Amino acid sequence: MAEYEHLTPTMRAIISAITKSTLFIYTLIAILLIIIALLTFLDAVYLILTIFSGGDLIAGILDVLHVLLLTIIVVEVLETVTEYFRTKKIMVRPILIAGLTAMVRKVLILNVEQIQIVDAISIIGMIAVLTLAIYVVGKTEYESPSG
Repeated sequence: MAEYEHLTPTMRAIISAITKSTLFIYTLIAILLIIIALLTFLDAVYLILTIFSGGDLIAGILDVLHVLLLTIIVVEVLETVTEYFRTKKIMVRPILIAGLTAMVRKVLILNVEQIQIVDAISIIGMIAVLTLAIYVVGKTEYESPSG
């Protein structure tokens, strides 16, 4: 805490309380994300087990993919929280990966006949930007000695 030595004891106590509160909130968020990830995974398992019980096989497979991609999104957000505990920094890459996964999930639920060309171009553009951002951030993290 050498960086806080110039502060008054009251300010140091306030900063300490805020830091502890933040860690407590992140802990609660992590617990909730773990529960959500487990529930979405169990839902995917259930959907896989019931996929052949009748109905449209393709629709069942798409339902499983939707739930699995949602699970991946939740796990990536959980990874962000976990990395915050390790480094006290918010990592950007897992958030970008969650965003890319969400866009892929969006593509899977689109009805090709009903989509407007502007929407399709927007989605393709967002996927391209997110992919480029993941590449750039990953390259930056790989090259930096602290990341």
